[in-house]
Amino acid sequence: MRPAPTPARPAASTPEPLVAPPSPPQPSTTPALTGWSYTGETGPDRWGKLRPDWRICEEGVRQSPIDLRNGIAVDLEPVKFDYRATQFRITDTGNMLRVQLGDGMSMEVRGKRYALEHLTLHQPSGERVGGAASDMEVNFYHRNAEGEVAMLGVLLERGDSANDMLQTLLNHLPLERGSTYAPDATIDLNGFIPTATGHFLYSGSLTTPPCTEGVIWVVLKTPVTLSEDQLAIFTRLHPRNARPIQPSHGRLLLESR
Repeated sequence: MRPAPTPARPAASTPEPLVAPPSPPQPSTTPALTGWSYTGETGPDRWGKLRPDWRICEEGVRQSPIDLRNGIAVDLEPVKFDYRATQFRITDTGNMLRVQLGDGMSMEVRGKRYALEHLTLHQPSGERVGGAASDMEVNFYHRNAEGEVAMLGVLLERGDSANDMLQTLLNHLPLERGSTYAPDATIDLNGFIPTATGHFLYSGSLTTPPCTEGVIWVVLKTPVTLSEDQLAIFTRLHPRNARPIQPSHGRLLLESR
């Protein structure tokens, strides 16, 4: 008598692969070039209403620039600059002069290295020291491999001598707003860095839309000089292109002593 056939085992079902839930959208850390201005219906008091992803411009509590006063004086680690001569492309965005720079330069803050991407020029300065604004400010935009942003603010004030680095940029202005010019010239960014590099340090934001927070701000305490003529030229281009001072909301401000 033949043994009863062994019943077939049901085929093992293949488990469905686990699918990770979609990541929430991350706030942009790249400054927007268009769709806003420094005056009128698209000016700073309206930025937060222009686009849903710019709401933090009016709702944020860590916004920049701020009035640098009543800081805690401590022995801050020196900021390390790895700047050198570089070719550049200069764009008049309509709101500011934006200078795209060569690769390989960086700033190190508290042990973290941030790669330098571009700089922008503003008149007057966004940051104020004890309530006083400087004639101009250069903002250096850095970002690390994790997407974290660190900004360097260098203040410019009128003096007896012209600023060679600023003059190089003015010598190669684009002829039209919204256009870019890439000259056969170089600029040595060390000319924007004063010999004394004592600084203020705080947590803030981008100073233009989308106003993303979580930005480390380093503002050098010692200004560099520019001439009266250089300031007059820039003022003809952009009479006022600095965001108004934002509330500090009790945030910590450290400064070198």
